[in-house]
Amino acid sequence: MVTILGGEILSALGSQERRLKHLSEGTYQSTKKDMVTIMGEELSFDYYSIDDGPRNSALSIPLDYLEAVVLKTIEKLGLDSDALSRCGLFVGSASNDLSLSLPLGQNYDNSQVDQVACERIGNGYYADYLTHRFGLNAFSLTYNTACTSSANAVIDAAAMLESRVIDYALVIGFEMFAPISFEGFVTMQLLSDKAIAPFDKERLGINLGEAISAVVMSRDDVTASSWSYCGGSSACETYSVTGAKSDGSGTSAVIEKALSDAAVTTADLRAVKAHGTASALNDEAEINGMKRVFSQQPDFFSLKPYIGHTLGSCGVSELLLVMECVDAGFIPQTPNFKNVDDTLAWSPLTEKQVCNDGYFMLNYFGFGGNNTSLVIKKALL
Repeated sequence: MVTILGGEILSALGSQERRLKHLSEGTYQSTKKDMVTIMGEELSFDYYSIDDGPRNSALSIPLDYLEAVVLKTIEKLGLDSDALSRCGLFVGSASNDLSLSLPLGQNYDNSQVDQVACERIGNGYYADYLTHRFGLNAFSLTYNTACTSSANAVIDAAAMLESRVIDYALVIGFEMFAPISFEGFVTMQLLSDKAIAPFDKERLGINLGEAISAVVMSRDDVTASSWSYCGGSSACETYSVTGAKSDGSGTSAVIEKALSDAAVTTADLRAVKAHGTASALNDEAEINGMKRVFSQQPDFFSLKPYIGHTLGSCGVSELLLVMECVDAGFIPQTPNFKNVDDTLAWSPLTEKQVCNDGYFMLNYFGFGGNNTSLVIKKALL
């Protein structure tokens, strides 16, 4: 059995104590990102920043954040040098190539004037850095499958553990502010200038956010844990460049396969962590996909209102938030939901629920029809 030992997350919610308070009370803290278009139009959108520090001006900035999160994870779990030498690395990120994001984002606003060497710096660079910095096993893989990046990394990490290629897996979800990504979402008119409201009738679109997260997985014969990875599925339906088919046929396929892989039924699930981006078509595809599989509405919720849409990081970041909430004895509500969309008919949780254990489905349905579904379990030991 693949075990999930725990991890650490750096996001707009802050420390573990602070984020549990927000998640328990249904509150959050967002800021604003402003943009001036080439036509001189001034735009402003909610954004979930880790802090107000500098971005994109030096490679040391993301490396420092990454190193801090991984170091805290290692210390929290008490992993020694022997365990780390048997630990593979899996890095999921959608847009952290600084050599491209800075030059292409120069027109984001007038503050982006710093220069960096135009080297090709991609996810492999970060993987190599972490491997050498922490003495990890040479086995590493990187993922760039949009919003499912680090969720897919979790699936592959489990496969490598089950195959006994490695004894531990360090899975990273990594996303910091990138001007080219922000500007791209603005251009596609996918960002909301108001609070994010997943599944609500009046939802207006996505709010982006930053998050850096790390989770460690193992096997029960190596290290036991109350949390386990039960199964998952990933597929690209290739219906559209930007999303899933609205009838839910693509999303339902990975949900069904994930349930089969985990050897559980919909009745076994305590709750579903929805992708819940608050974009019109993505929410519709997600609900229609669940309706194809579930005979009745399950308890489901979205974490995007708490940390924003963290793109490639959301797989690991939202996995850790679910674990922290259940460990604290509850399932969180979905903030900002007020009005039922008659087209969807289903409503996310608007009050937190008492919960200490059970099976949980985690769904991620991203750009390009990249669909991923995971099933995890918390057992009372």
